Amino acid sequence: MRTILVALDQGLAHAYFLETDLTRILVEKGARLVYLVPKAYIPVLAKQYSRPQVTFDCIRDTELACYWQNYHPGMQQFFEHVRRASASTRIPLTYVDTHRRRNEFEASGRYRAVLIALRPLISLLRHSRPARRLFRRLQGALFTPHIYDDLFDQYQPDLLVCNTAGWRLDQYLMREAIRRKIKTMTTVVGWDNPSSHGLPGAFVDYVNVWSEVHKWEMTSGVDWPPGRIHVGGMPLYDGYLNRKWLMPRKEYFSLHRLDPKKKLIAFAASTLSVTPNYHVIEELARLVGERQLAFPAQLLIRLHPNHFKNYPHYREEARAIRELIRSFPDVHIVEPSEVPGGLERYSGEDYQEKGSMLAYCDTLVTVYSTMVVEAMLHDKPVISACIDTSEGWPGKYWVPMHTIPTWPTARRFNKAGAGRLALSVEELQQELNAYLSNPGLDRENRRKFVEQELTYLNGEATQRTADFIWALANGEVNPS
Repeated sequence: MRTILVALDQGLAHAYFLETDLTRILVEKGARLVYLVPKAYIPVLAKQYSRPQVTFDCIRDTELACYWQNYHPGMQQFFEHVRRASASTRIPLTYVDTHRRRNEFEASGRYRAVLIALRPLISLLRHSRPARRLFRRLQGALFTPHIYDDLFDQYQPDLLVCNTAGWRLDQYLMREAIRRKIKTMTTVVGWDNPSSHGLPGAFVDYVNVWSEVHKWEMTSGVDWPPGRIHVGGMPLYDGYLNRKWLMPRKEYFSLHRLDPKKKLIAFAASTLSVTPNYHVIEELARLVGERQLAFPAQLLIRLHPNHFKNYPHYREEARAIRELIRSFPDVHIVEPSEVPGGLERYSGEDYQEKGSMLAYCDTLVTVYSTMVVEAMLHDKPVISACIDTSEGWPGKYWVPMHTIPTWPTARRFNKAGAGRLALSVEELQQELNAYLSNPGLDRENRRKFVEQELTYLNGEATQRTADFIWALANGEVNPS
C-alpha cells in the first residue's frame, strides 16, 4: 500500500479532492490517503468523508502561524515579497506587479524603504534564471523548520501533494519533505495560480495543470522543467459536465425567491484586494430595478470569499450590498453557510449552489473571475464589467478597473472573443441587452476558449489526474 500525504489548506482544495472522485479512485487503486487540514476542520471532515484508508490530520496551522510570526519575521516578509513579485518577463507580469505595488503602497517608514530598495533585486530575478534559482535555494536554506517531523515519521509517505507550489504556507511542508527526499507534487486548483503567485516557494518535483496554457506559464514564467508537468485538466469541473450538483430549476428559483418568468442575471464578485465591487452591483441593481433592460430581469449576487474575512473594508462592502438590495425587490444575494470554526463563507463548499446558478442564469457579469470559465462550461454568455470608480479602499491599495483587462487570464479571454468587456454603464446595458436577446452570441468562441483553458471536456480530468498521482506514488513516472 502506498501512502499519499495531501495538504488541503483552503476550501477549494478540499472540494478538489473530497467533492470529486479523486479520493475514491486513489483508494480503489490501493492508496492510503492522509489529508492534512486546519485543526478546526478535522472533526467535520472526518465524519463527512469517513472511509477506509482515509485519515485526517492537522496541517499544523497554529505552528505555522507561530513560525511565521516569531522566526525572523521581518526577513521572511522581505523574502516573500520578492518571491511573489518575481517571475520571468517571458510571461505577462501585470498581476504579479500588482502585488509588489500593493505591498509598497501599504507599507510605511523603514519597512517601505526596504521594499523599495528591493526593486533592483526583483528586476534581476525577472531577467535572470540563474538568479531566480539561487534566490529560491537561499530562501529554502534559511527557512525550513522542523514542524512536520512527527507526521513524516508516523506516516512514511511515498508522495506529498499540495494544492499550491509553495505559494502559501505549504512552502514549509514542501521544503521539509524535500529535505527528507520525499517525492513532491502540486496540483493547480486555481485558474490564475500559475500567473499570479510569482516563484514557487519550494523546488517541487511535479505539477498537474489544467492546460497547455498553464504548462507554458509554468515553464516560461517560473522555470518548471517541461518533463515534470502533467496536463490533467480540472477534476472539479467534471461535476459540472456530468451535472452532479444541479438542483431542479423550480427548487433553485424558490430557494432564492426568483421569478421563473424573468431573465436571470448572475453577478460574481471578484477579489477585493485590488478593487471594490459595490459600484458595479449598484449599477446592475439600478438597471434591473428601473427596468432599463430589454426584458424584465432579476439579479442574483454571489459575494467573494474575501467578503467573509475579518477585514473591516471587506465586511463593510458586504454590509453595504445587503443594505442596497433592500430597495430592489428583484435583486437577491446568495447567503453563505457557517463552516467549522464559526466562519461564514462559500468557495469550495457549495458547488450545488454555484452549479445551479450558472445553469439557470441567462448571463453572468463578473470581473474576469474564475467563474468566467465555469460559466462557459454551462455555455453561458459572460460580461466583464470593468467600470471605474473614483472611490477605492480608503488607505488601502486598489487599482482602476480599466487596467484589469491587462492581467494574464483577462488578456486570453479578450483575445479569444469569448465574451464582452464593458468599461461603462452604457456599454454594460448594451451588452446585457445583446446577450439577453441572443444568448447564442459568441458561442463558438466560448467553446474554443474553454477547450483552450481546460483541455478535457468529457469528464475525464478526474481519472487522468488520479492516474498521474498514483503513478508518481508508485514510482512509475520518470523525470525528463
